[in-house]
Amino acid sequence: MSRVSSLIALRQNAGESERPFIIWEPAPFSCTADNLQSCLDAACMVDVFSPNHLELAALFGQLRPVVADIHKIESQALRILDSGVGPNGKGTVIVRAGEHGCFIIARDISPIWLPPFYRYGPGDKPDAKVVDPTGAGNTFLGAFAAGYLQTGNIVEAACYGSVGASFALEQVGMPERSNDGEEELWNGTNVFSRLHEYRKTIGLPDIHR
Repeated sequence: MSRVSSLIALRQNAGESERPFIIWEPAPFSCTADNLQSCLDAACMVDVFSPNHLELAALFGQLRPVVADIHKIESQALRILDSGVGPNGKGTVIVRAGEHGCFIIARDISPIWLPPFYRYGPGDKPDAKVVDPTGAGNTFLGAFAAGYLQTGNIVEAACYGSVGASFALEQVGMPERSNDGEEELWNGTNVFSRLHEYRKTIGLPDIHR
């Protein structure tokens, strides 16, 4: 709460009166039942509150779940939303749930699950291209921020996030950046081509970037 207040004060001192769009990924160690009310209070100051499913469970005093409980994720996310997220309660809760994708809930949209780009295959084995999940959540939110700036739409932005996270999963460390003529590639793939593929797979109409 103090950091958000300081951020807004610094911007005002610099002559920047418009409020920034703020995304909060809570630190894992702060996600405890003792901190639940403090987190609910702080969530009122941000536009997007995005724990992963383990952090969400910990906030509600659950032990680390072996398997993500979809119904609990939905009910706990709703409780956070009902407590008031964002200015005037118009914020969004996005729960990042690994192989289950992400759950999005806000006042002005119907709750929705978006699948991950890479899904489990035959025999419940993960896609062979999934090498290391480290950093996928951070990458999701970075790509989400870029997508929101591009589209102004929460669900569209989450599509960017899901695709962005897919590049983080394909290797240990950073994906490889290269150029093919004027085209920027990551791991040999055009990001927007993958975004088009993802949106087509989940049944969303394509949009111009």
